[in-house]
Amino acid sequence: MAAANITVRLPEKVRRALEKIVRELTAREDVYGLGLFGSWSRGDAAATSDVDLLILTKSDIPEEYVERIVADGLMIDLNFIPMKWVQGPLPSELDQKLFEAQILYDRDWTLTNIKMLMVKTYSSPERVDIRTNAHAVEADIHLSRATSALSKGDNLSAWLFASTALENVLKILLEIALQPISSSHFIEKAEAATEKLGLREVFADYMETTGLYAANKSLAEEKMRLFKSLWDEMYITVKQNSQTVEKAHFMAKTRLKYYFNPAFMQGVILRTTSIINAENYAEAVHYLESTFITMLENYAWLKSSIEKQPIDYTTLVHSIETLERANPKIHQDTAKLLGLANIDKTRAHIIVERAKKDMVRLRKEKKHLIKTHILKS
Repeated sequence: MAAANITVRLPEKVRRALEKIVRELTAREDVYGLGLFGSWSRGDAAATSDVDLLILTKSDIPEEYVERIVADGLMIDLNFIPMKWVQGPLPSELDQKLFEAQILYDRDWTLTNIKMLMVKTYSSPERVDIRTNAHAVEADIHLSRATSALSKGDNLSAWLFASTALENVLKILLEIALQPISSSHFIEKAEAATEKLGLREVFADYMETTGLYAANKSLAEEKMRLFKSLWDEMYITVKQNSQTVEKAHFMAKTRLKYYFNPAFMQGVILRTTSIINAENYAEAVHYLESTFITMLENYAWLKSSIEKQPIDYTTLVHSIETLERANPKIHQDTAKLLGLANIDKTRAHIIVERAKKDMVRLRKEKKHLIKTHILKS
């Protein structure tokens, strides 16, 4: 199958850049399929949204990874998927990407066939159950980290991981409501999903716990300033230790290269500014915080390798404080950005228990919710 015409409606600037990238990628021997997914495929993109391109590759990569490039001023994320991932049971993390994908190129019909399969099965109770189970596992992992952090006296990490567990609870509800999971529309979609499922109190729990109900323009702008300042500080360390990055295991190396690419930082600022200008302040704060947490985990790995100190990820915030003794501003600004400044043991305990309560409730009700809402829809 040759490269397909781009039929989805796109601004001319996006279309031209995408056509150029598609031509370049289809000339590569390892590329077997290309698909546009994400906000430009769904039709809910803003002018500052990056373009998400799924690339099915036969190159010998062990994991999925993302590379950020800039083409004609447009931010493009190249999402490489190893061919072996689609030759057996499909990993659930590919479901939304495949479901949304507009096929742009398919060398041997593999991508078209798995896209058709996903269209048929995406909304089935069985497939929704698989995706919600994956989010439940993530929630359990973060709850375990939160409980461990609390027992070790790291209240800030306990709060951070418990709030992340609550976010995974919301992702379960997003899946059941058949809402897309989007980094820059998460709050909007989560509110719609919980309203649809009659579980608005779960959304309220999350918003109250994370302080997002109180988000305003000045707070969002201050967090964007902190994000940029922290990124600049961390970027220096990453650049100065490029050999350590190159020697890292595949996932750490590719993520460090992605998050500490200047084009990534530029995209975050553009997207956040657009969300703030739309007066979606809670969305902007969530977008910055959730992006930073993943970036921080990978940076912590790098610092531990540089300093030759083992890292305990259950006490991530305390570990950053220890690793950055020579530059305490990184720990201080991290606490400010993530809203951890006033978290004591009592508050940390409350959020951990709240996350446990919501997770226990959802485990009891998940099957019924899927049966009721998926079959009805």
